[in-house]
Amino acid sequence: MDDLSHFPSEPIPEEFYSEYEERPFLTCTRCGETLSDFTEGFQIAKVFRRSEVVFEYALCAPCHIGMIDEFSIESRKALEDYYKSNMTPGLGAQQCGICLLERESLPVNEFSLGAACLGSQMLEAFMICSPCMEKSNLLVSKKTQGIWNDFIDNNFPGVPDNAMPCPTGISIF
Repeated sequence: MDDLSHFPSEPIPEEFYSEYEERPFLTCTRCGETLSDFTEGFQIAKVFRRSEVVFEYALCAPCHIGMIDEFSIESRKALEDYYKSNMTPGLGAQQCGICLLERESLPVNEFSLGAACLGSQMLEAFMICSPCMEKSNLLVSKKTQGIWNDFIDNNFPGVPDNAMPCPTGISIF
């Protein structure tokens, strides 16, 4: 793993804490291992609807990369091209990284937040508004959607498969 010390960092803001546990995420949603043990870092994702968290998870770098590797080649390529062409890095959690709308200006108050973290530090944060998430979700194959549905079924029993956006595939690791 590359040295991540070149990333500016700040303590993980409370906005990226687990809403349900009312504290920072401690374990990987997929493998259950302690997030602070991963020198490669971890990613947090949260989906908001009308300022309420409706979905959240944290994935260690190996699980995040492993899930992306399971995606179909077509989906990985389409998502990579989409984000490479459309994502503006470094905008943080208050502005959509794709359409550049400010959070408070979103026509529908639905959005996704993501953060790349290392230990107790946040290295990078991003926001993607609901319309931009929907555009990226249209790029995934049935195989990739099935992998996402399995992740939902295995980790969030009772949540309908199509209720949550597919992961972005964005990785700074």
